[in-house]
Amino acid sequence: MVAAAAPSPCPNPWFPMEEGLSLTYRAGRSSELVLATKDVAPAPDGTVKATLAVSLKGRSGQTDLTCDANGVRTGLGGLEGTLLSASGMDVQVVNAEGAAVPAPSVMVPGGTWKNSLSVKLQPPAKKGGLRPTIATTFDKEATVVGEEEITVAAGTFKALKIKNITTARASRPGAEGRSMESFMWFAPDVGIVKLTTDGETHLELLKVDRPNAKVKPASIQGGAKKKAVKPTKS
Repeated sequence: MVAAAAPSPCPNPWFPMEEGLSLTYRAGRSSELVLATKDVAPAPDGTVKATLAVSLKGRSGQTDLTCDANGVRTGLGGLEGTLLSASGMDVQVVNAEGAAVPAPSVMVPGGTWKNSLSVKLQPPAKKGGLRPTIATTFDKEATVVGEEEITVAAGTFKALKIKNITTARASRPGAEGRSMESFMWFAPDVGIVKLTTDGETHLELLKVDRPNAKVKPASIQGGAKKKAVKPTKS
């Protein structure tokens, strides 16, 4: 019997790089975060490159996306760097290792991966104000807890629950770090649907827009129900 070929790592269903895909989230209690994918360019070697546009609190920015056999990487070192940039901070990536989202073969119950991001941060410029530079390193260890059905504002999804342990420390020798536990839920053909820390929701998916009229993935359930049409009397 001929063994079945391994599925291609790109496009990665857990971080779909689909032209025109736009995901709108509630960030915190009231702000809206929008992640939009554009300029998708598949390469002959199987890799895919694209641009991720980010909008948060009236500010916008963008970063490069690359999908290869190791997973999906961003030019700002993953979700953490992307959100820091959109918040108005000037972000200089000093070093980034590992994928923001690993290859599909790792995104299974029990799968684990690590990534690290070292950055230099400066607050938004203010007239006459000082702009101190903060050098910080984020080390993250992620584990796929298992499959779980989760309901958010955008609907009900069959998702993978991910446990993250992120340690933030000053980028200097001997600096002690502070660790934080968080959970993320990823739905296939959508990506992140929810992020929580200490039981508090920091990201919740509000809506998925696909201008190319792609059929919604089977993992999404619910949505608007059609009203029953009453038969007319003859």
